[in-house]
Order: sequence, then structure tokens, then C-alpha cells
Amino acid sequence: MQQHEISPEVITELIQFLSPNIPRYLRQQALDYIVGLSASNQFNIIFQMKNFLLGRSLCRLACEDNVDENCVISSLINVSSADVKCAGYIASNSELIQQCIGYCRDDNVPRSLNAAKLLSNLSLHFPDKLYHALIKDWKDATADIITRLNGTSLCEVTDYLGYILVNLTSVAKVRCLLCDKFRQILRLVDCSERPKRRLIAIDILRNLCFEKMLYKTRELRAKDKREREDDLEKRKLWLMN
Repeated sequence: MQQHEISPEVITELIQFLSPNIPRYLRQQALDYIVGLSASNQFNIIFQMKNFLLGRSLCRLACEDNVDENCVISSLINVSSADVKCAGYIASNSELIQQCIGYCRDDNVPRSLNAAKLLSNLSLHFPDKLYHALIKDWKDATADIITRLNGTSLCEVTDYLGYILVNLTSVAKVRCLLCDKFRQILRLVDCSERPKRRLIAIDILRNLCFEKMLYKTRELRAKDKREREDDLEKRKLWLMN
């Protein structure tokens, strides 16, 4: 698709059909067209036209009730993977981000999967912003994601939450938090039957190698183990006497 095929006027007319007040079948036709358009290499330009007119409409619509948010988020996934500026615009929409974080924790798999995919894209470019948004409503996010990765469920949502965690390891505070989960992460490396999660664990551990706290944690654990062993030896000697 060439850039001149879609004019700003056409986008303006198209956006009129994205209102939650428009009949559902008309809005769905417009969304289906936009999802197809989002796979083109010019969608990032269209998304930014007229000061993000389409981008603003899609982000707003994704937060509305009684709207097929899967179609909306699908288009946001495509554009956020192709253009950092568009990803930055989406990441700046705090209401949408908080809604996606909530979706990641519910049982609606198609919706939670799309939300996790979008957050994975955004966390690659804006890890600090995503981390602060994540802990706002999901304080134990890092620990919960590690627990889910170690769980028996093969749900793809968990894999994408793992990709988010890999991206967030560029944040020093996240690396420090994950140092305490070192053993749980290490267990995933042996999961040959779950290669995606194995690679996630390897990526996390690789990034943790840059964190001094990891070595301090391991040293403290080794010291604690030695002290416990020494204490046990002293107890044995005391009993013998």
C-alpha cells in the first residue's frame, strides 16, 4: 500500500464509525478494515495522521465497554511492533495500559493474550514506564509471573508475560527483585518440554548477570549455609560432650 492511497480525509470519515454509539455491525466493519490496514507498512503513518487522530480514537475505543477490544488491540499490537513513536503514544495512555494489565489477569484467554502481546511490545521500548504501571495495580507482578511460568498451565498468555519480564530486566529494581527468585528461575532452565519458557528463563538469567545484587545474594546464601553448618557442628560437639 502506498502512502497516497489513504488520505487524512478518508481517515477522518473512517473514525466516525469508531464511536461506541455507532451500531455494532457498522463499527465492526470499520474495525475489520483497520485491522487489515494495520498489517500494512504504512499504518504507522496513518496512525499518526492529524496528531494521532486514529491512534487517539483506537486507544479510547479499547477502553470502552461493550466493544470488541480484541480487534482494537490487534491493530495496536501491529503498529506498536513496527514503530517506536506509535508505541510511545500507546504507552502514554495510562487508562489503556491499566486496562490491559487487568486483562492479563482475567480468564478471557483471547483478550488476555492480546493484552499481554501489546504490553510485551511496549515493555521492549519503555520498560521503566511499563514497570511503574504494572506495580500500580499488580504489586507482586514479578513474583506472580515467575510462579505462573513455573506452573503446569501451557497457556500462551503466561509465555507473553514472561517476555514482558525479560524486557523489564533492563530496569535495575526489577533485576534486584528477581535475584530473590533466582532458584525458581533456574528451575525453568531444565524444562526441556517447555522450550519457550526455558528460553525466557535463560534470557532473564543472562540479564541478571549484570546485576551486582545477584552475586551479593548468592554470597549471603552461601555465608548463611556455612553458618548453619558450623552451628550444626557445634551442636553435635555439645551433645557428644
